[in-house]
Amino acid sequence: MNLPVDTRMYRKVLRVSMRLCAFASKSGFLGVCFTAARAAALLGVVLVAAAAWSADSMLVIENTAIEKKLREQFFTDKGRFWLNNADVCNQSWLESPKVTAAAGRLRIGVLFNGRVGAQVGGQCVGGSDAFNVTASGKPFFRDGRLGVEDIRIDSLSKEMYRPLLQPVFSSMVPKALDVNLKETVVGLLAGRTAPYEVQINEIVATEVSADADRVNVRLQFDLRVR
Repeated sequence: MNLPVDTRMYRKVLRVSMRLCAFASKSGFLGVCFTAARAAALLGVVLVAAAAWSADSMLVIENTAIEKKLREQFFTDKGRFWLNNADVCNQSWLESPKVTAAAGRLRIGVLFNGRVGAQVGGQCVGGSDAFNVTASGKPFFRDGRLGVEDIRIDSLSKEMYRPLLQPVFSSMVPKALDVNLKETVVGLLAGRTAPYEVQINEIVATEVSADADRVNVRLQFDLRVR
């Protein structure tokens, strides 16, 4: 049976899709744009049928998007994230973040630089260190939120620095991927489809994985139109 197409409603659905894509672009998570368009198209079918529908979509977040967010949030001083900047002879910082994803974990590698000394004759006298560090976390989806947990340092050549770096990564890694998807999608879709009333009863993730330098989340939207 062919259903009549409400062209005004279809245009509204397209605008919703554009809002979702705009959110994705602003957040740096470009992979969500395809998913948003697909979800909006499915929503259009639901609105025409005026019934319930379950929309299954895949959210893909590339490592480059997460890396960009890290740089903008933490590495703001010429690419450096300062751990200590007491004076020119006593400094430590992280730089050159690199995000990868493999074997179910999101990994963040950085270069540590540090020096401890004193000024003697206008020059710094003391020791210095420079080495690579890698920390990782496991992506999760819970209560509508996509995040990272189980944070640990995987690669550290000098254990004496672990007490300094573990709290830093425990704070930094979760902020690299922290999105309230349920709140965002509900805010974009609900109440924007007048005269129809749209309810989003639930957003669940049937699968969350990290591999091939991307985080994949298979989402299911439970939508109802009245």
